[in-house]
Amino acid sequence: MPKENFIAGLDIGSDKITCVIASEDPGGKLKIVSGAGKDCLKGIKNGVVVDISQVSNVISAVIEEAEGKINGESITDVYLGVRGAHLASMNNRGIYNITRTDKEINSEDVLNVIENAKAVHIPSDREIIHVIPQSFSLDKEKGFPNPVGMEGAILEVNVHIITASSSHLNNISKAVSNSGLNYLEHLYHLFPLAEIVLSEEEKNIGSILIDIGDQTTSVAIYYEGKICFSREIPFGSYYITKDIASALHTPLDVAKDLKEKYGSAISSLVEENEQIPIVGIDRVTKKQVRPSELLEFIQPRVEEMLVNIKDIISKSEYSDYAIGAVLVGGGSLLKGMPQAVKKVLDVKDVRYGFPNPEYVIFGDEEYRNQQYASAIGLVCYPYFVKPGISEQIYNKKNAAVLKQVAAWLKDLFR
Repeated sequence: MPKENFIAGLDIGSDKITCVIASEDPGGKLKIVSGAGKDCLKGIKNGVVVDISQVSNVISAVIEEAEGKINGESITDVYLGVRGAHLASMNNRGIYNITRTDKEINSEDVLNVIENAKAVHIPSDREIIHVIPQSFSLDKEKGFPNPVGMEGAILEVNVHIITASSSHLNNISKAVSNSGLNYLEHLYHLFPLAEIVLSEEEKNIGSILIDIGDQTTSVAIYYEGKICFSREIPFGSYYITKDIASALHTPLDVAKDLKEKYGSAISSLVEENEQIPIVGIDRVTKKQVRPSELLEFIQPRVEEMLVNIKDIISKSEYSDYAIGAVLVGGGSLLKGMPQAVKKVLDVKDVRYGFPNPEYVIFGDEEYRNQQYASAIGLVCYPYFVKPGISEQIYNKKNAAVLKQVAAWLKDLFR
């Protein structure tokens, strides 16, 4: 029996490291066969590695646990997801003149116009990790998803560029390497995740994807099928936990448990008469708290976060595209969060995002969980996301430059 080929995604969260392992299903889908996640509070802060040794140890433990669920098969390569305030994004336009007598656009022309779009000034301590083509124009006419084979004299492209701190990427890379793994690419975790949880209709009409983590929240807006805006916000559900712990003078783990079991983002879902036993900060003193008291600490923080998101979107040129919202991430599971998002962001609909069943099947329902969503996006990237970008650059008529395109894409997304 041939050896099964596995692909792994390693998501460096804002305070947690998560791994997902998948194998290719005979039907062309990816089967999620294993997963594991562990907190890394001392090694990561807001998605940034602050202790390489600690992060390496947690990565090793996560990979070992995930490998144990696939009969100890060894994982050596991972697609590496990153997030955090060190990431930044922008949109840019590239222009390329077709000077040949033959005005038919080929793959090299598309490569050249995208290279021109990459010509933006960024500080020397930053690097580009994604250049995502949004749309092409020919002779000032817009709306060409793939210009290869068309004729024109002036080729233009709009792109979404994501940059990251070089030092932060290097620290993450060292932590991964020290754990004995090889990372294949750095990926902004929200990009592949959006591609597999948003429907084509949502991408076209206009939607916000909001990934609420523990210490960071990631936001992206899609319109006309492509990502047009992304932002990392240094605020997550940890700050709600911290407020509860401080107000009730109870340990953080107790506060987190209270938040997840009894907390709510809106008053209409609160059980007024319930009395919840808790322990004090000394873990000996016993006391009680009502869910309505928890609401006093939770609701203001949730509103603060959502108002911040709304302000950021409204100051961009893409606020009109924020028609519906899709929630992902562990912090989004707070009771009442969809209702709060709908009210504060003033969107038509809010739903939870799960991987499209056209792409993914689950070997165990345990992994159909927001905890694993970003890591699932990472394993889907080389199968379902990256090929879509390369299709905009070449077709069968240009097969001779396929190797050049593959090398360019590898360098572009590194």
